[in-house]
Amino acid sequence: MHYVKVETTGGGSWTDPRDYLDWLGEHADELPPGARAFATHPEHYDFSHQWCPRSASFDRMSTRFTDDGVVVTLVLAAYGGAPPEFVLRYEGVRSVESDGDHSGQPRSNLLVDEILPDGEGVVRHELAFTGGTITVVATDLTAGWSGPGAPEDPRDRPDRWLFDNPATLVHHLRLRRSMFVSDDSFSTLAAFVSGSLWTLRTDLHGLSRWLTARLGAAGRNITWESHIVRHVAGPGRPDVRSDELTVEENEQACTLALDLLAEWLGEQGYVAE
Repeated sequence: MHYVKVETTGGGSWTDPRDYLDWLGEHADELPPGARAFATHPEHYDFSHQWCPRSASFDRMSTRFTDDGVVVTLVLAAYGGAPPEFVLRYEGVRSVESDGDHSGQPRSNLLVDEILPDGEGVVRHELAFTGGTITVVATDLTAGWSGPGAPEDPRDRPDRWLFDNPATLVHHLRLRRSMFVSDDSFSTLAAFVSGSLWTLRTDLHGLSRWLTARLGAAGRNITWESHIVRHVAGPGRPDVRSDELTVEENEQACTLALDLLAEWLGEQGYVAE
């Protein structure tokens, strides 16, 4: 850890994230949208709040290879392995390092974590557990609780804006996107949508396969976000990233994504309420 202090003694572990929080106060904008949202979450470092992932234990990690790079999903379990789960999804993974034993007994519990820029276009997420550390370097990440009994997020909207139907969520995003995302960029919208659909256990892999047929062969094994970006940018810019889109292209990408999401969800049998 660069800013967060972690000390382990015979009597247990002591952590102090205050220096990191000071750094975030001045440099949060240097993080990509998903990582920034997680790092600055108001309860992330409030160890007394049930939303805080501290003490969630390592459960499993999976890797998926796509045309856009590697996607890693890290799942932390609460309450001795029972639901809910804290799910971290990393896009564009460059490296994963694990120091220690996270699979044995007693379970390896999260103590604290720190997200920092790590060169151009990537972030370094270091997670300190009782059993060691896990460090992931990636272009961005999303994080949050999922499953029955998930702790309430204090940032959640009033009840009329809490959705268990993805079609209803997309409907409201099409009507008033600014109520849900902090800016007009497609990358911010995509991070919000991916995190929300993941929490609702929507088949994001199925969406990517559907977009391959719907938009043409941008690639069979790329993320849904990349389908949208490549379609808007056109064939002359096959390697374009979402942060390279112009203002007009960002608006086109947001509109196209929400229109196609509504169409795809309708084909899956979802009806906005």
